[in-house]
Amino acid sequence: MAHNTSEGRVPPVDRGQSSFDLDVNFIRWFSLGILVLLIVTAAAAFAMLGGFRIPLPRAASAAAPDTPGSATVPFATLQSAPQDDLRSYRLGKAGALEGYRWVDRAGGVVQIPIERAMELLASEESREKLAPRITPAVPATPQPRGAPTQ
Repeated sequence: MAHNTSEGRVPPVDRGQSSFDLDVNFIRWFSLGILVLLIVTAAAAFAMLGGFRIPLPRAASAAAPDTPGSATVPFATLQSAPQDDLRSYRLGKAGALEGYRWVDRAGGVVQIPIERAMELLASEESREKLAPRITPAVPATPQPRGAPTQ
């Protein structure tokens, strides 16, 4: 026998329907709200991105060619082989760094190679370190004692 029941008395057993603490109506409304939020977000993204459209190139038989400033040119076009342009650009820059030329003939301004300019600057600095340009100060004339100083 059980210790917590009195003699001859058996506790009743609840059988049948039990009550839920979970509100199914709340879950339905929450799910519907999430679905509406998802649809609104997708519609906003679709509108902001232009309807996910990719502009196709115009037909070759177009009457007016595209100008660089027009709105019909969507993006800058890339070169298929930019190596030749890059090589000529670099050769031009290297020639400017390594060659002699007049910048201003009347003013006497000349462009010299960068290596030679560094050599000249280094030799100028070394001469300055060996014999710096110092101009002696003019000695002051002595004033007699008791004379007013200006």
